[in-house]
Amino acid sequence: MDDWPIIPDDAVDWFRTAFSEANRVTTERLDNVPNIRETTLDDTLIDALIDYSAPRLLGSGAIVRMEIHNIGGLRRVSRWETADIAVLVSVHRGGGLIAQKIGLLQSKRLYPERGHVDDEDSFEFRLGMNRFLYPEPKLSLSSLSTRFRFSTRSRYQALTQSTDQIDQIARFNSRLSDAIYYLFFNPSVVPLAVEYPLTARRRIDRPTLGCRVYRADTIEDAVKKLRGHQGPMLQTLEAAGQSSNWRLEYWAADLLLKCKVGARLDSSSSELADSILYRRSGPIGAAVSASIHLPDER
Repeated sequence: MDDWPIIPDDAVDWFRTAFSEANRVTTERLDNVPNIRETTLDDTLIDALIDYSAPRLLGSGAIVRMEIHNIGGLRRVSRWETADIAVLVSVHRGGGLIAQKIGLLQSKRLYPERGHVDDEDSFEFRLGMNRFLYPEPKLSLSSLSTRFRFSTRSRYQALTQSTDQIDQIARFNSRLSDAIYYLFFNPSVVPLAVEYPLTARRRIDRPTLGCRVYRADTIEDAVKKLRGHQGPMLQTLEAAGQSSNWRLEYWAADLLLKCKVGARLDSSSSELADSILYRRSGPIGAAVSASIHLPDER
């Protein structure tokens, strides 16, 4: 497992198409429901990849598939220490595993400058359907009319120095070769204004902004320069992220799949990988396992 195998172009294209569609679907949902919960955007991205879970034979002779494992509910009750989504790549030939790679994504959503976001609430989560069976007695029509506005000055409000998450990620990356990256959920374009109640659904083809991936050290440097408890603005990260700021599908297909980012998995890292992937109460909310079965060499 010393050398990363050459992945056929059509397998890379398949991987890129899968994550491009996940980017599009997730961004379209944020555009239409700008107060959506961050964890629901995680679920949307994962759900979009399920269509690629059936094994597929490509023209090169490679067989590709994805397996999806989404823990779901538990991460709505407690904070995760390291990452929300794991992307595991396994390459096989002749029935045997010849290489493995992992990339982890810690997701954060962009908050509008105007308009309230439906944040996580462990108390409401425990209430379950009682919240809907016994709604607030007075629901005025004016509460259904809201204007959401995104701009380059909008902030990733949940990304602050007030938690130790950034330090946790830095410590983890020092042990597993920079495996963790930040995934940012953005609207398709900025500036963007969305009026509630909606009069029509927005349809997205290829988002101009959308889901973006950054190196963790870039985000660490940007956040540690902040004052107070506010998260960084979109324009701050765009100015700081010259070495990354990748589209989700580019990070997945052109970087992770080609062994340019993420961490190689072998016997020396198996214990650490097991601790984050296979513990039911561990720090990963969902895992995407992509397998590529290469044709036999002739």
